[in-house]
Amino acid sequence: MAFRLARSGEARVWVVDESLPGSGTTSASFAWANANDKTPRDYFELNHAGLEEHFRLRDELPIETSPFHPGGNLEWSEDGAALEVLERRIERLRSWGYAAEWWRALWVKEVLEPQVTFPSPDTPVAFFPHEAWVDAPRLAKALVELARQSGAETRFGAAVEEIEVGNGSVKALRLRGGEHLPIDAVVNAAGLKADQVAALLGRRLQLRPSEGLLVRVTVEGSPIGRLLHSPRVNLRSDGPGYVLVHHGSVDRELDGGARRDSLCRELLGRARRVVPALEGAKVEEARVGVRPMPEDGLPCVGAVAELPGYYEAVTHSGVTLGPLLGRLLAREILSGEVDDLISPFRPDRFARAR
Repeated sequence: MAFRLARSGEARVWVVDESLPGSGTTSASFAWANANDKTPRDYFELNHAGLEEHFRLRDELPIETSPFHPGGNLEWSEDGAALEVLERRIERLRSWGYAAEWWRALWVKEVLEPQVTFPSPDTPVAFFPHEAWVDAPRLAKALVELARQSGAETRFGAAVEEIEVGNGSVKALRLRGGEHLPIDAVVNAAGLKADQVAALLGRRLQLRPSEGLLVRVTVEGSPIGRLLHSPRVNLRSDGPGYVLVHHGSVDRELDGGARRDSLCRELLGRARRVVPALEGAKVEEARVGVRPMPEDGLPCVGAVAELPGYYEAVTHSGVTLGPLLGRLLAREILSGEVDDLISPFRPDRFARAR
């Protein structure tokens, strides 16, 4: 958003963060750009547009190596009931115009992923060719730097302590340390702390956060080339020499970090059964990210009617949606135009300010 606003030449932009770009939940995200299992339909359409926005942004950014890594996603199941669920999902996605294909495991192993072990050569494997993974911290840093090159100013390590209001609209930010920034608009994109920022204006923004364990392992070479979603473990490359490992079933066993080491070993063991070439892999780092989600699980995007000049951008699927929401919110701030894609997800569906 700062990138789009600064590029427009129509706004003076400050980026304020108590940490550094991409160092929070962004650094602990599996960063799978997709609209694969997103419902209802309007949420699917938003995520589908978010995925397409990544392709456009990749072609627009003047950087040598893109943080966006297309190549597709493979998914399969091991039992009949799970396969039926996957079949219904693919049927729905195809009817909504989303690229989804079926291939036999034998063909996938011969053509796409020779290092992957499937239950049998005849296992049906779903392939979603347009999906991708994103080096999200690198993308965040690149966009902030490009915003700075277009005139944006940054204030890192400086939390917002007060949002001042005057004449019925926001008028200034007061930062820890006393700096005073005059503003006409402020966007609350504070992730897990978005509810605390909203509370500065007396607004109740109820979040429903969830934890996720992401394990980064060192490997020889690049044993896999695309996203893999197997019944017991999800994997993707994290660049040459690294693979990321994750699974929702392990997330549900997190207990304040007490079992993190054993869960890392569990995930790596599962990964080795799917990709035997990971036998020599070593855990380099384990990250627990806390995903911020509004209480109904859907994005909260745009202006709050009774707080002129105040906007929110709080969502799950932040990696998929970030570039799109940044562009659409920049347009809304500059022109007042609300895109149809974000109309169903306005902040005013939640409780009014106190």
